[in-house]
Amino acid sequence: MFERYKVRIQAYCEEAGIEVPVGFGRHAAARYAAIDEECSPPKLVATTWPTRKEAVNYLVNLAAGKRTRILDFEDRCELSFDGKASLLRGATF
Repeated sequence: MFERYKVRIQAYCEEAGIEVPVGFGRHAAARYAAIDEECSPPKLVATTWPTRKEAVNYLVNLAAGKRTRILDFEDRCELSFDGKASLLRGATF
């Protein structure tokens, strides 16, 4: 299951011009991925998360105040953070 996310994430990043860090291949990829929009070009965060709760934890504790996109590679949609504790479903990709 996790291998399919890796392939999906890498393909999406390649098509969208998003840089994939070397560390991305070190661990199994999970459903939720973050894109650091403050980098030029935008850069995939090497860690991915299997649950929304873990993705929210990243946004609250490590990406606070940064422009960060969260993508759901199972439902193929972008998620938006409500600023508290939830991710809301957005546009599909």
